[in-house]
Amino acid sequence: MRCMLRPFAVAVALAATTSLAFAQVDSNNSTLNNGGDVVFLYSSPSSGFTAAANPPDAAGDWYYKVWQGSQSLDHVTALGSVMEVDGFYESLFDTFWGTIGSPASSSADFYARTLGPAVASTVNPGILEPGFVQNGFTTETLVIVGNSGFGNPCTVAPSLCSPPGSTCPPTGFVNGYLVELNFSSTPGTGVLLPADGTSLSDTALTYFVNGGMTASGGVCGLGDYGLQDVHSTDETQADTAGGLNIDGGFQLGGGGPLAEAVVSVLEANLTFRICIVNLKASTAGGPVEIGDNGGGATNALRLDVSSGLSSVGIEVRHLTTAMVPNIAAAGFSLTRIPNPGVPIFGGQANLLIVPDGVFNSTVATGTMTTTVFVFTSEGVFCGPQFPLPAFLPGLVLHAQGLVIDLSSFFVTSTNVATCITI
Repeated sequence: MRCMLRPFAVAVALAATTSLAFAQVDSNNSTLNNGGDVVFLYSSPSSGFTAAANPPDAAGDWYYKVWQGSQSLDHVTALGSVMEVDGFYESLFDTFWGTIGSPASSSADFYARTLGPAVASTVNPGILEPGFVQNGFTTETLVIVGNSGFGNPCTVAPSLCSPPGSTCPPTGFVNGYLVELNFSSTPGTGVLLPADGTSLSDTALTYFVNGGMTASGGVCGLGDYGLQDVHSTDETQADTAGGLNIDGGFQLGGGGPLAEAVVSVLEANLTFRICIVNLKASTAGGPVEIGDNGGGATNALRLDVSSGLSSVGIEVRHLTTAMVPNIAAAGFSLTRIPNPGVPIFGGQANLLIVPDGVFNSTVATGTMTTTVFVFTSEGVFCGPQFPLPAFLPGLVLHAQGLVIDLSSFFVTSTNVATCITI
């Protein structure tokens, strides 16, 4: 298991506002954010069950992020039309890493989380929310990580604390760890998400805040509160829902789900065992937006092209292939082929987009290479950015890629990722 220390400023989520890796098997990040900016506190004392509760507390504090089937979960693998989650790339903070009480633990607990259906909200039109809000827990997969066992960052890296070597971080900050968690070692042992490219594949990742934590008083002045909700607050995705992000939100206590602002999204990434494609976009001539560990942001899902200066490109992720001689290719198409698509290369891969004129003009080839964005190796191939003129709103661009292992000549295709221009 591996981790790195990470300091962050503290913010409070208000209803009015909006790895550890072992052996690095083949975790490929799907990010959908442009990097974390702030870590949120929820109720104090926090509302919820313990970190090991099964089922978790749907009436407590929780927050979520959605991967839509029509925009990212469309794939065919040896296991069928599914995508296999083998871990998470996320953060873990605590307002006090010392020891309080008897018995006591100086290590923060990870939040329990579920992967399950996302459904259309009956309160906020156009917004997706976890299915258990309306239907109770049904087909959700519950992942319980438990206690981290991590040491006090002030001991591990004294310079992070104030004064150096003391127990507490500087005023207004919390200390913690950036982690990559892998929980499966062979194909099929992870969490299998439906990936037929339709709304039946819409999936919500929901984190349930541990109950009974306080955020005031104590040795460092912020109580003893474990924190995992690192958020990006400067997303530039096009606004299609009255200032709200259709793919994310939260709940405070039993107040019901609230959609967050269109500029805001949970940073935590899913990591997939299979070869995947991410979209990367530039809004209005700004920088190409990527997550802390590569991948793309929400602007690549719904891209504002009104300036005439926006662009979109493709990133292919597959760590296993990057470790051998290989060729990678990816391109855009205006038309997708309904899942399960068309078998190609003797059934080794499945074509899910039509190789039309747009594809022929955008397909790029190159090599998957091992890249370290933060602290773990990733297998990455990035194609060029393609400009999108202002006269192209309403364009729906579907991207797919494939990689060829030149040592075995085995071909692997990716999922389909879709960019909608606004």
